Amino acid sequence: MQSNYDDDIYGGFNTGVANKLFNYDAKEDQAFQNAVRTSSYGKKATTPKFFWNGDKIGSAEPTTAMARPSTAIRPVGYSSHSSKLFDPLNQAAKKIVVMESKKEETPEQRYKNLETKIYALLEESIVASTGPKPDMASGLAKAKEASSLDRTLLRMRDQDGGTYTHNFDLTFFVLFNLANVYAKNEMYIEALNTYTLMTKNKMFPNVNRLKINMGNIYFQLGLYTKAIKMYRMALDQVPGNQKELRLKITHNIGILFIRMGQYSDAATSFEFIMSEKGDLKTGLHLILCYYALGDVEKIKHAFQLLLDIQIDYNEEEKLFQANSNPSHDYINELIKSDELHNYERKLRQLAEKNILISANLISTIIDDYFNDGYSWCVETIKNSYFSTLATDLELKKAVIYLKQDDFQQAIDTLKYFEKKESNIAINAAINLSFIYILKKDVAAAETYAEAAKKIDSYCPAAFINSGVCFMMKNDYESAKLMFTSALDIDSTSFEALYNIGLIFTKLADHNSALLYFRKIISSLGHEQHPEVLYQIAHQYDLLGDVSTALEYYLQLLSVVQQDNKIIQRIGELYEADNERQQAYHYHHESYRIYPIEASVINWLCSHYIELQVVEKAIGFYEKAVLRNPQDPYYLLRIAGCYRRIGNQQKSMQLFRMIHEHYPENTDCLRALMHLNQSQGNSEAYEKYASELQKLEKQKEVRQRIGTGRAPTSGNARISSGDYGVRTGSAVTHEGYQAPGTASGHHGTASAGKSADASPDYSNSFSQGAYAYGDPLGPPQERPRTGVRRNHTFEDESDEEINTYDLLPM
Repeated sequence: MQSNYDDDIYGGFNTGVANKLFNYDAKEDQAFQNAVRTSSYGKKATTPKFFWNGDKIGSAEPTTAMARPSTAIRPVGYSSHSSKLFDPLNQAAKKIVVMESKKEETPEQRYKNLETKIYALLEESIVASTGPKPDMASGLAKAKEASSLDRTLLRMRDQDGGTYTHNFDLTFFVLFNLANVYAKNEMYIEALNTYTLMTKNKMFPNVNRLKINMGNIYFQLGLYTKAIKMYRMALDQVPGNQKELRLKITHNIGILFIRMGQYSDAATSFEFIMSEKGDLKTGLHLILCYYALGDVEKIKHAFQLLLDIQIDYNEEEKLFQANSNPSHDYINELIKSDELHNYERKLRQLAEKNILISANLISTIIDDYFNDGYSWCVETIKNSYFSTLATDLELKKAVIYLKQDDFQQAIDTLKYFEKKESNIAINAAINLSFIYILKKDVAAAETYAEAAKKIDSYCPAAFINSGVCFMMKNDYESAKLMFTSALDIDSTSFEALYNIGLIFTKLADHNSALLYFRKIISSLGHEQHPEVLYQIAHQYDLLGDVSTALEYYLQLLSVVQQDNKIIQRIGELYEADNERQQAYHYHHESYRIYPIEASVINWLCSHYIELQVVEKAIGFYEKAVLRNPQDPYYLLRIAGCYRRIGNQQKSMQLFRMIHEHYPENTDCLRALMHLNQSQGNSEAYEKYASELQKLEKQKEVRQRIGTGRAPTSGNARISSGDYGVRTGSAVTHEGYQAPGTASGHHGTASAGKSADASPDYSNSFSQGAYAYGDPLGPPQERPRTGVRRNHTFEDESDEEINTYDLLPM
């Protein structure tokens, strides 16, 4: 046992002899016990231990061994003493310091903080009310809030006794922005009140400048007298060294005088501007004033003043000459795309536009003859800074001759430029070709079109004119080739696409025509041309697609609201679609726009008669009589309507009146025969029958003389069926053109359904063209009140006469 004990390196640890350091007893340590009693841990109850007793959990008495100190239940730093707070970062002291600093804030600091807030609101208001997408409501709200805070700041200053100097510049900015935003929101009265408040405050510098803004507002309100007063008050306050501003105010005064019709006063204002520093807009206005006054000498003087205006713009001087240096080409391209270069070019174009407008305007008044006046303008321009415009003016002279239908003068003017440089000669050739197309001189038009192609083989207008020449010769394949060549040069050429669509319409290839017309719509973007819309609707109409045709016709109607033919066609399509009520609406609208269209009148009257409202049809027929009082057609219709409603007496009176004025009208005679026969008046019947027989014999003689035929037997009668029923000549839609040309429409013929139009009544009396069939239909059978008497007639019996055919339809 001993040997084993000696070999054990841990031997002796469990024996009674052990180091007192490892046999520590906390109860015997007096210092530890004192520390436990004085600390908060000493007051805690001992935490009971739990142990497993086999099948239950129980609690045991505290052991004599040292227990592990229990962890804290309460938060760290908690103390039962209410006077002490846990504040490791000393936040309470800092809050006290901040509160003390706030209490110590000076009035100047408070004013500065409020001014900073006003500046922020002012900036937000300006940003909201300007820019590409301004928000006027938000800008106005910010401006009002800034104005309210500025008044608060001024009131606080007054309450402090005025020791703080107020920033009146800020108040000026706030009020000016508020008035400006009011004006932008069209709240003119509020803007004027704000400007008036500012002008009364002498603390604001240059406050009289605001009278310009007030004058602008009065101009918007149409109060021109007050606007002139404000402009003049502002003009008196502008110093002499601000010349540009003074001239702009004077120009505004001149514009107001023009609005008031006081051209003499306006001319005085514009003359002052031209004498100080003339500009293009003022020069044009001065010419217009003298034109309104009719003063020829002053017109010439004003035109010369306009030509004396110098524009420092010469593109050739700014560009490098073409040479072998590639960097120069790059610089030239940059110059051409520069914003300043674009501005100068627009200024040059504006000058040319004003000069050409003035020359075209005054040429008719400065001399007794237009040609002499125009020649004076051309010569004056040649001797001025704008001498290059003389050639353009000569070319425009030919266009003016065309507008005056003076083709020969236009041709002579254009032929003068045939031998000029290429850019002028090609314009002359194209215009000459166009003129000869209008004159339907195909050979000459084709000659000048070929000449234009030789000068410039990449000119689409030359190919288009050549294609039109082929269309006039019905050579559609060659015309299509020319238009295709024009499209190869310019794929968006309106004329080429449109004319190819017309060719396919002629060839009855409506789907291909639709393809080209839709290309025009796609290339034009949001723009809507009535010619193209009409052609698309017309193609669908020819294809029998009524719903799509109606859709495009209605779209066309939104562009051209007052075209009676389009409205009538929409009514016809609704009728084809069994929409009778819509058809009536559009026919009535067409009648309202153009109340003398015979086909529309006939449709409306037939509609009323079908609805058994004959009285309304009488009203339309009576208005139609005013269209041609010498034509008995509608008088016969009115008489037939009275007979249909049972007013036999009125009908008889009208037929007799018609017979007195038009004794050769066979329709009226047949109607009188029938009415007298139904009333049992045999004497009158025989009278009218005799007259009818004479008229028919006269017609037979005329026909025999005209054709050389043998005469018919004396008893032969021309039955009522030999006479055409008078319903008006039919007019197809081939005569209709889409809106845009001289006749009001532009396009080609179409083969739509025929519609009644104004009948041709020329030479009707001498030829006996009136055979009468009742357009109102067979009347209701008259109740038989007695037995008809037996009457004998020399030529024919009652059974041989179809009485219903003798009445107006």
